[in-house]
Amino acid sequence: MLDFDLPAQPLAAALAQFGAASGRSVMFIDDWVTGRTSAPVRGRLTPHAALQALLAGTGFTADDVDTQLSGAFILKRVAAAPRVASAAAARRSYDALVQARVWEALCADRRTAPGHYRSILQLRVAASGRISQASLVSSSGDAQRDAAMLAALADLQMDRPPPADLALPLTLAILPHDVLPGPRCAAVH
Repeated sequence: MLDFDLPAQPLAAALAQFGAASGRSVMFIDDWVTGRTSAPVRGRLTPHAALQALLAGTGFTADDVDTQLSGAFILKRVAAAPRVASAAAARRSYDALVQARVWEALCADRRTAPGHYRSILQLRVAASGRISQASLVSSSGDAQRDAAMLAALADLQMDRPPPADLALPLTLAILPHDVLPGPRCAAVH
């Protein structure tokens, strides 16, 4: 057990101070620790416990490389699987939101109501959640319908902003009911 008194500070500096105080080095990739801050460590602790306390909240943990020979630690990233899964779920949820809002907008006009034509759209969604650009990758075969579709989608507002990692543009295929049975417009004007 050793006495530690390390303030919160840039992580690279904290790891160097930890090494000096404990006599045990920590191996890490410089880019990993840039911009991260350590937790403060105070008290009488084993080097391993002190290092884990120092790394709290940084997204890292440390393993003993070989306590018999070198006494060094190696920094490793904490598994981020739950966050990745929730990010993927957020993207799927947002994709579904965009599809629903586009469907509603197209269903509002008899000329653009899906079900009897095919077309491929690409959409860009601004950080505000507004469709900032809509374009046709594939025409519906009717120039008036195409123009009405683009007009219906111009400035369409989503209920919330897109996830930061949403890949743009979004591509949507509008298919006839005989190709892909799906929801139908409730009532068109």
